[in-house]
Amino acid sequence: MFGGLGGTEFLVIILIAIFLWGPDKLPKALANLRRFISKARTMASNAAADLSREIGTDIRPEDLNPKTFVRKHILTEEDQEMLTSPLKSTMRDLQEGTKPLQEGLRDTTREVENTRRSVNRGSITKSANGSSAAGAGANGAEAAAAEPAAERTRGRAATFDDVT
Repeated sequence: MFGGLGGTEFLVIILIAIFLWGPDKLPKALANLRRFISKARTMASNAAADLSREIGTDIRPEDLNPKTFVRKHILTEEDQEMLTSPLKSTMRDLQEGTKPLQEGLRDTTREVENTRRSVNRGSITKSANGSSAAGAGANGAEAAAAEPAAERTRGRAATFDDVT
């Protein structure tokens, strides 16, 4: 709701403020808080402007992160390119080297998915035809031996998911 505060947290803060300052002094305390926040923001922007003026470049608060500061204000573009080019070429070589592996995995995944679908379709067709061990008649022993163990124990068609 308000910068990560939920409704109940905001209500608790309001109740605590009413108890601490009372309903008659609360508006003045909120006005003072608003003025303090405004002054703090002004001081921060003035400090950033002073720092920018001293260094000679435009500095934003996110630029004060040491990694960003070094990259943006100390290294030249040539230095940065010299440092990142070996990493870029290594990454490019790694991507090129793993393409056959990615394609092989993609093909294997497709084959496994197709096999799973055909096994599941076959199990559904088998169940729909009613060829279970109990309904097999004279060949009941042969049908029971041919059925997967999972199908016999559960009394339903086995799927690829049952096998894995």
